[in-house]
Amino acid sequence: MLLDFNISFEKDIPHDDICRTVLEVTEGINLCKYVDFSNRNSHGYDAVMMFNLVILAKALFGYASTRHLERLCQTDIRFMFIAKNQKPSHQSFQRFIHDDLTMNIEDIFYDVNRYLQLNMDINTDVLCIDGTKYEANANKNTFIWRANTIRYRTNRWKKTLNCIHKINNYFSGVNITARYSLLKEPSIDYLLSISEKLEKYMLDENIQMVHGKGCRKAPVQKLYDELKDNALKLWEYAMHMDMLGNRNSCSKTDPDAAFMHMKYDYYNHTNVFKPGYNIQFGISDGIIRNIYISSDGNDLRTYIPFMEKYKKAYGSIPKKTPADAGYGSYDNYSYCKENNIELYMKYSGYYKEKEKVTDKNRFKSVHFTKNEEGDFICPAGYAFELEKETEDSRGVYPRINKHYINRHCAVCPLKSKCTKAKNGRTIVNCDKLEEYHQEVKKNVTSDEGIRLMMKRSNESKGTFGDLKYNQKYDRLRRRGESGVKLEIYLIAIGENLRKYHRYKIKKSEEEQRNQMN
Repeated sequence: MLLDFNISFEKDIPHDDICRTVLEVTEGINLCKYVDFSNRNSHGYDAVMMFNLVILAKALFGYASTRHLERLCQTDIRFMFIAKNQKPSHQSFQRFIHDDLTMNIEDIFYDVNRYLQLNMDINTDVLCIDGTKYEANANKNTFIWRANTIRYRTNRWKKTLNCIHKINNYFSGVNITARYSLLKEPSIDYLLSISEKLEKYMLDENIQMVHGKGCRKAPVQKLYDELKDNALKLWEYAMHMDMLGNRNSCSKTDPDAAFMHMKYDYYNHTNVFKPGYNIQFGISDGIIRNIYISSDGNDLRTYIPFMEKYKKAYGSIPKKTPADAGYGSYDNYSYCKENNIELYMKYSGYYKEKEKVTDKNRFKSVHFTKNEEGDFICPAGYAFELEKETEDSRGVYPRINKHYINRHCAVCPLKSKCTKAKNGRTIVNCDKLEEYHQEVKKNVTSDEGIRLMMKRSNESKGTFGDLKYNQKYDRLRRRGESGVKLEIYLIAIGENLRKYHRYKIKKSEEEQRNQMN
């Protein structure tokens, strides 16, 4: 009896499988304008087929390595059907991901989101923002710290100057009129010129360069080797400073990653720094709408570029962006006011203000009251006086700070508990920032604010929890900012398609129940 072993998409794959959803979405967007065909050979695999295989694996498993993709094409009926019984190797998947998708993955991500927006009920006026730190794929003990590098470079240059001084003494001892200057700043070119002169001197004097155990070096060769070691170290420190750029830390194996404080540490379980990236997600109704990747461990400076990227991608900005206290700053509030965004971002000290006033915390400025003139009143009843006003232009938006001073601290019996200042306690306050704080408290404590903060907690934390624990994607696999960006965007596309598939299944079940009723 002849048996039919052909794979049928209609018969063998269930109608509610996520494979159908992935094919629906990829067919709904024009992939040809995103895939770079210039790097592909005429005998290579179809680019659309390869993209469907990659996205299906991301939607099913979150992260899938290229070798996992190779096994799926040999064992999984869904991948076998899409691949048309072809079996691409892991190298084929790597070439496709690395060569064809690197420059276009962001455009594909936003195009997929536009397709989902047309087919789902997504409230784009609310964007829940949160960030998490992913550990980079960097080796252990590859630290580069700016402060240490500057200190080591300074000490090494002092040793180099001492070496140059000994070289001058050596030449004066052999009656050679050669004297090298002692520079204040390190210069590799200057050291190379001195080493060339030493090499020429040893060649003219027939001084043999010896190496190895049991060989006695000439005094000039010892000076030459010492100068060479110092020059190599200074060159290494110069390379480290170039890798650091404007940052305070980075890793040798992944220079784009910076050291950040994370929740788990495999060094000694004491939560020390690890190299990583700060990944910002903007989520609307469970769908990841925007992504921003940076090596800045502070969330304050990521909000404005995050929103500018969103505006460039979609042409508009959401009206509400609920976020935690890590985003509340004067610059971010001013940006929201400039772009008509309602303030739903808590600020640092929000929960401190809500604490009950006790004898321990009543000396903190957040618990001070104000009189009718708007001056602060200390716990002893003395009023602060306005000393001066200054303009702080270090941020994106300039701010006016008012400096208050209490001139009664010298005779106050509570001074030991309140301050250690000799001339009286001072307070720096910004009236505009205080207005923003009052508006934030009013918005967050309203019924709409409570609902939005719960929505932010459920959607943002739920998305990160799904990726890290359900999909086991808790660490980056690729190195460099471009590789990390490619990896994160592919994971986000798979996460969105997985949620879109659940939405379709739920909607289909509701329609069936309505028809039965």
